[in-house]
Amino acid sequence: MKKKLFLFITPDGATYSSPDKIYPDVDNFQVLGESEGWDEEDAFKSFIEKNKWVLEANFNEVICIEAKYLKFLKVEDLIWKRKIDNF
Repeated sequence: MKKKLFLFITPDGATYSSPDKIYPDVDNFQVLGESEGWDEEDAFKSFIEKNKWVLEANFNEVICIEAKYLKFLKVEDLIWKRKIDNF
């Protein structure tokens, strides 16, 4: 059996849409990183071994997502497709 790739994200944290903003104004998830493992727990242990800073950052929640399909897309291609779909 082959190890699987898992992504680790959190809804904790703050994002500012501009350096001029005083308060965070974007709700989103922060990508913490990725790791391989036989299952979620194995991958998380491996992830923490390489990224001890995550434990010190006081995140309340870390979500694990298995990456089943990996495809890289170019932003230009997505914009062009959207223009065709909305024509």
